[in-house]
Amino acid sequence: MQVRAKERGFHGCLRNPGDEFAMPLKEGEKLPGWVEALDEEESESAQGQYHAARSAAGKFVVKDATGHPVDGFSGTKAEAEAEAARLNAESAQG
Repeated sequence: MQVRAKERGFHGCLRNPGDEFAMPLKEGEKLPGWVEALDEEESESAQGQYHAARSAAGKFVVKDATGHPVDGFSGTKAEAEAEAARLNAESAQG
């Protein structure tokens, strides 16, 4: 499920208000109070399954819709956003 942080919290790493990310829930599990669920139209990643995400030491990685890093990429935020856009364009072409 795609969610947006309403306030600072921790899910795999520190999340800041406005961050969007995947949060898988087990059956019967509820969302924590610091996040809100996103509709498909509302989600940035609904436009593509890849997105840039902050990693350690100020680096950024590209993650898939499930929140897992892809293809060993690591770089600046601009580089990660460009790589995510490239991967989304590739996946849209088939």
